[in-house]
Amino acid sequence: MSGGDVVVRGERTRAGLALLKAGVHQAITLTLRAAVAATKDSAKGTTRFQDRTTETRSSIHGEVFGPRGFVEARGAAHFLEWGTRPHLIVAHGRALRFVINGAVLYRRWVNHPGTAPRPFMREARERGAQAAEWGAEIFINAAIRGA
Repeated sequence: MSGGDVVVRGERTRAGLALLKAGVHQAITLTLRAAVAATKDSAKGTTRFQDRTTETRSSIHGEVFGPRGFVEARGAAHFLEWGTRPHLIVAHGRALRFVINGAVLYRRWVNHPGTAPRPFMREARERGAQAAEWGAEIFINAAIRGA
C-alpha cells in the first residue's frame, strides 16, 4: 500500500452509517417537535386579538405524527386570520341585543362593517419555520458528531 491509499472496512463503515441514519432520524423528529411547539406557543401567546370567550385560544393545538406535524386553531380563527367583508347579521330569534353607552338596544338586523385581518397563524408559522431551521442545524450537527 502506498501513502495515498484509503482502506475501507465494511463492518465499521456499515455500523457508522447505521448510527448516522438513526441520529439523523432522531434529529428530524426533534426538529419537527420544536417547530410545532414554537408555532403553537406563538399562536396561543399572540396579542393580535382578544379572545373574550377563550374558545379560539384554547382550541389551538399541535401534534407530531411520525415525519409530519401540524398546528390548528378553531373557533373564530379563520375570521381572525383573514378578516371579514361587510355583511348583514340577522337575528335568529326575536332580536339582537346590544348595550351601547349603557343603553340596551334591540334590532332585528344590523349591518356589520367587517373586520380587518389579524394574521396570527401566519405569524406563528414563521416562528415555527425559524425554530425548524435552528433545530435542524443543532440536531443534525449533533447527529453527525455522534456518528
